[in-house]
Amino acid sequence: MHRTSRFLRVAIGAAAIGIIGGMTACTSDSNDPGAKTGAGGAQGGAGGIAVGTGTGGTTGTGGATTANTVCAGSVKIAAANPGIADFDAWDGVSDINKWSAPLGGNTTSGVYDGPFGYGDRASGFPETFEMTTGHASTYALRIADTLAMNYGGGMGTWLSACLNATAFQGISFWVRGNSPMSKATLTMFMQETLPSAPVKTTDPIGTCPGATASCIHPSFPFNVTDTWTQIQVPWASFTPGNAAGTPVTPDGRNITQIQFGVALIWGPDASNTYVPMPAPYELVIDTLTFY
Repeated sequence: MHRTSRFLRVAIGAAAIGIIGGMTACTSDSNDPGAKTGAGGAQGGAGGIAVGTGTGGTTGTGGATTANTVCAGSVKIAAANPGIADFDAWDGVSDINKWSAPLGGNTTSGVYDGPFGYGDRASGFPETFEMTTGHASTYALRIADTLAMNYGGGMGTWLSACLNATAFQGISFWVRGNSPMSKATLTMFMQETLPSAPVKTTDPIGTCPGATASCIHPSFPFNVTDTWTQIQVPWASFTPGNAAGTPVTPDGRNITQIQFGVALIWGPDASNTYVPMPAPYELVIDTLTFY
C-alpha cells in the first residue's frame, strides 16, 4: 500500500493520553504515558495523522496559527455516512497492528483508519490485543490483561485525516468487558488539545500553546459490564478538554483520534504511599460510529 508514504505515522508513546482523565489522584498513575502527554499517537498502524500542508486556516485556541496544523485540511463527514469503524472488514489473518480500512467502510471520504493498542507490559502493548467476536457482527476490537501492574491499558483508532463531524450529535459504540473501577474512558483527540510544539517531530501539530502536560483532550467516562451495551455520547456530555488553561468543548470539529482506556485503582500501601493495585481487565469495542 502507498498509504504509509502518504500519511505521517505517529509515535507509539503518545498514544496513551486521557486514560484516566478526570479521576482523582488516588486513581491516577504518573507512570502512565497517557497521564503525561496530550500528543496524538498510533501504535503500529499502517498510517497515522496526516499533517496539513494547506496555506489557509484560522487562529486556534491559544492563538496558534492553524496553517500547518493537523486540521489545516480537515475532511467533512457527510450525514449519510456516520460509520467510523466496525472491524468487519478485517480478513481474519492480517496483523491488526498494520491493518487499515476506509473510514466506516466508505471510500468516498478518502479517509482511512486502523486500530492501535497500548498497555503497561514491558512491550508497551496490553497482554492481549486482538479481534474477537463482535456485537451482532463478525469482529470487535479487544484488549485484556490477566494482571495489569502499572496503569492499565487502552486502544482506539487512528485517523488518516482530521475529521469535521459537525453533521452529527456525538459518538456511539458498543462495549463489554470488566474494569477495576467498573468504568472506562473515551478520549477524543482534537487539534485544539494537541501541542503546537510537539516533543517529537513526527507527532501531529495542534494549536494548544502549552507543553504536553497542559494540553488535555476531552473525555467521557462510561460504565463497563460483561453484557454488550450501547453507549451514545453527545458532544456536550464530554468533559471539556484544556488548552493550557482554555476550556475546549467538543462540537464535532477537528477530531484527530478516538481512544478508549482502562485504569487501575490506586491506593496506599503499607508505608502509606499510593501505588497501583494490580488487577485484570478486559475491554471490547464494536460498531464505532457518529450519530
